Amino acid sequence: MTPARRTSPRIVLVHTVTFRQARQLVPVLIPALAGFGFGGGTTTIVALAVGITLLSLAGAGLSWWRFSYADGPGAVVVTRGLLARAVRTVPNDRIRGVEIETPVLHRALGLVRVRIDAAAGAAGEDEEVVVDGVPRAEGDRLRSAVLTHRGAPVPAAEDDVPPAEEELFRWDNRWLLYAPLVGSYLALPAAGVGALSRLVEDLPGHPLEDLLDLDLPPGWVLVAGAVAGTLLLLVAGSVIGAALVNWGFHLVRRGGSLVAVRGLLTRRHTELEIDRIRGVSVSEGVGMRLVGAGRATALVTGLADAERRGQLLPLGPRGQAWELAHRLVEDPGPLTGHPPAARRRRVVRAVVPGALLVVGGVALGLRLGHWELLVAGLVVAGLGVLLGRSLYGALGHTAGPGR
Repeated sequence: MTPARRTSPRIVLVHTVTFRQARQLVPVLIPALAGFGFGGGTTTIVALAVGITLLSLAGAGLSWWRFSYADGPGAVVVTRGLLARAVRTVPNDRIRGVEIETPVLHRALGLVRVRIDAAAGAAGEDEEVVVDGVPRAEGDRLRSAVLTHRGAPVPAAEDDVPPAEEELFRWDNRWLLYAPLVGSYLALPAAGVGALSRLVEDLPGHPLEDLLDLDLPPGWVLVAGAVAGTLLLLVAGSVIGAALVNWGFHLVRRGGSLVAVRGLLTRRHTELEIDRIRGVSVSEGVGMRLVGAGRATALVTGLADAERRGQLLPLGPRGQAWELAHRLVEDPGPLTGHPPAARRRRVVRAVVPGALLVVGGVALGLRLGHWELLVAGLVVAGLGVLLGRSLYGALGHTAGPGR
C-alpha cells in the first residue's frame, strides 16, 4: 500500500464557497435561530452571512485536514472523520468503475473529483468512494491505478505504445431535439414552471385579476397563449438540460475499457471495464418511439447511479442504440412471443377497473337515472383493452449461447 495522500488545500476554498459542510447544519440552525428570536435588519443579515461563512470555512478546513486516501495493488483505503474516525477499505476486485468530475469551481482551481464505484458492501454503506479535490494529473494516476489494480503507474518502456482508441459513438447536437420526448429531461423545467406559477400567486395584490381587467384579447386567446408559453418553456428547458449534461459526449473503446466524456459546465470522465459489463439495456419511451429515438445503458452490477454513469448512448437514433448494443453483447436472435393465454391475462387485468365502473354506472343509472359513470366505465374499459394488448406486446424472450 502506498503512503496516505492528502487532497489539495485548494479544495477548502471550494467547500467554503459552496457551503458544503455548513449545509448539513441547516436543519439544526433554523430552529436554533428561531429560538433565539433574531430580529431582521441589515446587521442581522450580515452577521448571519459572516457566521455561516466562517462556519463553512472551519468545517471545510477540518474535513480536509482529517481526510486521506491511499491506493495499492489490492485495495483503496479512505480515512476521514474528526472525533469518530472512519476507515473504509475497498478491494480492487470489487471496483466497478471510476468517474472523474470537473465542476466549474474545480476547473478554475485545476482540481477534479474522483468517484470510485464499488460493489455494495455492508447494509447502509455508500457504494461510492469519493476523493474530492486532487490535481488533474493525480486524478488520472488514481484512475489508472485503480482500474489496472496497480498502486502506481508502471513506467512505460520505449517500445510501449498507448492502447489504441476506437470511437464507438459521438454526440450530434441535432439530437437535442429528442430531449422534450424524454420524461427525465422534462422533470426540472416542469418543476421550474410550477415554482414560477406559485411565485405569481404569492405576489402582493391580485396580478392575474388585474391582468384580466385590462383591455386584452378574449379569454381563450390568453389561455392559448399561456399554454403555448408553458410548452415553450418546457421544450426549451429540456433541451438546455440535455445540453448541459450531454454536451460533447463521446464514447471510445480504449484497451479493455469504455471511456465516456460529457458535460458542458461540469465535465465528467467515466471509465468502465468491459469485462464487468454484463449486458446492455436499450430503452425507447413512447415519445422516443414516435421519432425513432432510443437510449443505450450498460448493465454493470454494483455501479452507483447506473442510469447516468452506465450510459453508452444518452439519446440518439434507435438504430445507433441497437448497433452499439450489438457491438458489446452478442445478439441472441429474435424474441419468442408469449402464448395467447398471456394476452388474455394482461387484457383481463387491465379491463377490471373499467368493468367495475361499468357495474357501478349501471346501478347508478337504474337508481337515479344518471348514466355518466357508465359512459366513463366504458371508456376506461376500452382503454384497458388497448393497454393490455400493449403490455402483451412487450412480452418476449430468447436464449442464445451466452445471453
